[in-house]
Amino acid sequence: MHEVAPQTPFRPEEIKLVSGAKFPDIQAEQYYGVEVKTTASDTWKSVGSSIVESTRIEDVSMIYMLFAKLGGDFAEFRCKPYEDCLDNISLTLQPRYQIDMELEEKKRENIFQKMKIDYNSFRILEEKEKIQKVRTYFRSTAKEGYEMPWWIGDEESEASVPMTIRFLNDLSLEEKKQITVRMFILFPELFSNQGKTKYKRAALWLCSRQALICSNIRDFFTAGGQVTEIGTHHFDHAVPQILKRLYDSKDEVIALLSHPDEALADDINELWTLECNPIYYKTCWLNMMQNVFNANSELKDIKIEDLLEK
Repeated sequence: MHEVAPQTPFRPEEIKLVSGAKFPDIQAEQYYGVEVKTTASDTWKSVGSSIVESTRIEDVSMIYMLFAKLGGDFAEFRCKPYEDCLDNISLTLQPRYQIDMELEEKKRENIFQKMKIDYNSFRILEEKEKIQKVRTYFRSTAKEGYEMPWWIGDEESEASVPMTIRFLNDLSLEEKKQITVRMFILFPELFSNQGKTKYKRAALWLCSRQALICSNIRDFFTAGGQVTEIGTHHFDHAVPQILKRLYDSKDEVIALLSHPDEALADDINELWTLECNPIYYKTCWLNMMQNVFNANSELKDIKIEDLLEK
């Protein structure tokens, strides 16, 4: 770049290598940058930088990707505007762009076209806004009931995922209860008559948000068979055991709905099928639960507000 600079408007002394702790690797004339990537494989794909760009040089407004493919019969090099070769986003230790220098030839959209936002608008968002934008996109492309975006949170968020994966059954009774309370709030379909499918979203949430695995999630809720009595309520027919578990946790459920933490609010925004102001979380939840009860022949005669009040 120094050698060819005299043939361009750029001054050699204003082309600086700043790689290491800064992004991009090279800064030119203050406002331009070059990010350099190499691969020893015979491919135009690689893992790029973090989407957060927390180490981005503040003045740089236009970045190019200089990519060296060193595998194959001979080395090849390509250079394109940065955003034009960012294919997707993957999660390593943090969310990173996936580079594909052949997007144009493949006539495929870059990640920003997929998310319906241009790169320069995306890059100036706050970290939390970026994460939310990415999660919203992946949620929209996920197969309903079968896929869920992995949790990606910022360092200051209460909504963090443990570093280790554990089995739900290995938790203490108190930990299990806290998790169960959140599942009761987030997944009203647990009380439906949808068969095995009613547990799928809850199972995905356990894995992606709580780093917990439950190989027998159905038994987790139904163990103990059916009951005909819950608290002061007597039923003329047997009802699912899960209803008693809800009753036993009713104080914690109502307390959390009335005073939601950040993690619950984030999950509600993403997982509930309706938008709801936090002030009305309890009312919205009760309405959703009653609708599920009404559609379930075993629960249709039960008023959830009456059940939870006694």
